[in-house]
Amino acid sequence: MYGERTDPGRVRPSNQDAYLFEPLSVPGGGALLAVADGMGGYDGGEVASRLAIQTLRAYVPPRVEAWVREGSVGEGLVEAIHEANHAILQEQMARAELAHMGTTVTAVVVMGPRLYVGHVGDSKAFLVGPREARQITSDHNVPGELLQSGHLTREEAANHPQRHVLTRALGVRPDLPVEQRELEWAVGDLLLLCTDGLSNLVALEEIREAALRLEPDALAEWLVNLANSRGGYDNITVLAARWEG
Repeated sequence: MYGERTDPGRVRPSNQDAYLFEPLSVPGGGALLAVADGMGGYDGGEVASRLAIQTLRAYVPPRVEAWVREGSVGEGLVEAIHEANHAILQEQMARAELAHMGTTVTAVVVMGPRLYVGHVGDSKAFLVGPREARQITSDHNVPGELLQSGHLTREEAANHPQRHVLTRALGVRPDLPVEQRELEWAVGDLLLLCTDGLSNLVALEEIREAALRLEPDALAEWLVNLANSRGGYDNITVLAARWEG
């Protein structure tokens, strides 16, 4: 089961988020999910996030069967993100007005019980079960790096004044480090991807409690409405998928 919502919020004049849900032709079925949060002014942010998503859509589906045979799905997803980064850098060189554009990207290839995660920036992926919910990506921003090094607590990181300053993004450098993870989920678990327009206003425990009573489509709508009710200071994008086995 799957649900998606994107909304400009109540403050921003445009929506610079982009997202993707693409079924994959692999044994047992699979899907590619991704969110991207653009930056660099109105045109730049919108172009960067959509270019990243378009690149993933074009790159992953025709190659994924070969990755499965080779046992390289995670590495292939990282390749796709590098390709998206290259496409953005090329567009920057072609159009001077887009020289400072960039985007986050959080992408997950789902194959049965396996999740392959590729991630850059501060958009987030969460895995929500009946008893616990956890973030399965790191935050590539100033407080996120300080949290990883043990210099901040999670509560201090959540309220840090530099939480909007990214330390990694597509469109910044050609040798982009991409976070990669492989993990398993259980039948009934919920995978949720979102941009920080949601996660800055809605706590993970609130997401977990709502996921216990709502199906993915209703959950995505409820979360977007909740973020907007608390100010909607940024664009808000939510993708939610529950594995039914």
